[in-house]
Amino acid sequence: MSNITAIIVVKGNPEHLGETLDSIKTFADEILIGDIGIDKKVLDELRITSIIRIIEVKREVAYVELVRDELQKQATHEYVLVLDPDEIVPQKLIFALRKSMGEYDYVKIPRKNIIFGKWIQHSRWWPDYQVRFFKKGAVSWPKIIHAQPATSGKELILEANEEMALIHYNYKDLNEYLSKASRYAAAEAAEDIVKGEPATFKFYSKKALSEFVSRYFAHDGYKDGMHGFTLAFLQMMYYFLVYFYVLEERKFEKVSDENILKGLIQFFSSALYETTHWSKQKGLVKISLLKSKLQNAIHKLS
Repeated sequence: MSNITAIIVVKGNPEHLGETLDSIKTFADEILIGDIGIDKKVLDELRITSIIRIIEVKREVAYVELVRDELQKQATHEYVLVLDPDEIVPQKLIFALRKSMGEYDYVKIPRKNIIFGKWIQHSRWWPDYQVRFFKKGAVSWPKIIHAQPATSGKELILEANEEMALIHYNYKDLNEYLSKASRYAAAEAAEDIVKGEPATFKFYSKKALSEFVSRYFAHDGYKDGMHGFTLAFLQMMYYFLVYFYVLEERKFEKVSDENILKGLIQFFSSALYETTHWSKQKGLVKISLLKSKLQNAIHKLS
């Protein structure tokens, strides 16, 4: 007996769920499935496997961090492996996790994100460390979307090696990305309202630009080609979407045209500065040519 409980939160009919379960069938002694709206056919198939225990979550769940801790409390075994239904555990990773048992309290695992059919190797998508294997009680998730968990005890960080990384079939296509982004943005907007974050274009546009610059330039997203640009741009637009959900919740309270215009000018000015600075830092193009093109583009918008 491995003394391991695996936890997977499932909704609908995930394309890779079968592969996820197959990858851990010789590793986990118990698999807890958090049912947040599984298709009936999938549910019937899951009930056939003796080590699977289905726990129905009888409320709306916008993101998995809301239920991971309560599922962890129902784990029978000393060690817990947390997976998404689109993640697959390779054999070399299983070997490393077995080896860690008894010596470490939690393990940070690199994750290989397959997005739009390509392994994204830069832009903060790699090594994308995740705490997913731990002694029961050593890890807890705050109820905040995409939050990193709180940890206690002795840590093991696995080498950022492709052969020992979780394989994550992340966004299959643009439709899936946009569907999830809308759901996540609405949830994040609700959290921001509760926290009292400023409901201003300046606040969210600054976060948006930071997201693009960090992913595309600072973390070499340009090395992933058009995939890298597309994802950095979409991640930037995500924060505008959060802003629009905040505005909608506040019934689109009047914002003066002057403040919107000031915000736009600041956003594009900052974008020009950051693009110029990082292009020079990375040696991407001749800076005088880039600056001229960007200035002309901004001039046309005015």
